[in-house]
Amino acid sequence: MRSILWAGLAALIASHPLASLAAEAVVTVQGANAVEIIDLDASRVVASIPVPGSPAGVALSPDRATAYVTRPDGPGLAVIDLAARRVTGLVPLPGGPLGIAVNPVTGAVYAADWYAARVFVLVNRDGALVPDGEIATGASPSGIAVTPDGATILVANREADSVSIVDATTRRERARLKVGHHPFGITLDATGTRAYTANVTGNDVSVIDVAAGREVGRFKTGDRPYVVALAAGRGFVTDQYGNTVSVFDAASLAPVATIDVGDHPEGIAAASDGRRLYVANWGSNTVSVVDAATLKVIKDIPVGDGPRAFGDFLR
Repeated sequence: MRSILWAGLAALIASHPLASLAAEAVVTVQGANAVEIIDLDASRVVASIPVPGSPAGVALSPDRATAYVTRPDGPGLAVIDLAARRVTGLVPLPGGPLGIAVNPVTGAVYAADWYAARVFVLVNRDGALVPDGEIATGASPSGIAVTPDGATILVANREADSVSIVDATTRRERARLKVGHHPFGITLDATGTRAYTANVTGNDVSVIDVAAGREVGRFKTGDRPYVVALAAGRGFVTDQYGNTVSVFDAASLAPVATIDVGDHPEGIAAASDGRRLYVANWGSNTVSVVDAATLKVIKDIPVGDGPRAFGDFLR
């Protein structure tokens, strides 16, 4: 009887492989030259993977098994096998790669060159990630987002106060629209209909109608907004100099609340069920866990020196 029960359990786990895995955060820890894996159920770091070159941006493959990490001081990218907890490749790139995103359909990787006006395109070929051309953008591209259908790439051009809307197939800019001052992080809603840029020196968020290619609203934030996350019908913005997260209603853009988090919050992301948000506090070396319903910090998870987590870092 016991062997039958164990066989049944093994079959259940095999058919639902993610059921046995705790949710994780993949956090770039820039000062420590590492990427740390946080078990979000246990609220602790369970692995630290050395990554040279001041790792900053992070994005995950469509199957969530691989992390791609920018190394501005490499310069280049690191490829990390998240199951094996090790770097499997270092890809050199010129300039200063910072923002990064992955096409959810094709798996192509896009890395923004902070020191130029271009986005590098990389693809998997014969089991290795290799450069495969560039996309022209505005000056100092930073955050990148890709629509769920993989057809459109959006790039926040910090020094050009603009967003490039790029056709992913032709790799050409379809439009370039003006937004607030110094847009940095850019976030898409689940349908790819609206995008939100955190305008660092404007202290606001621009709301973009992607199909129309125009800005349709603004929300005032705290001091030096960095990235926007979306959960439960609300937007959550990290305010670097305010040590806060500004919350607004995504439909009306009305202010909802201000949440005190750690020192110099940067990366932020929402769990897939929308119940929790995770904030990387660069100055206090913590990740704050925020309840999306009560708008309270539940706990702070200690991490290494200088967490940034700029990009898609939850799996």
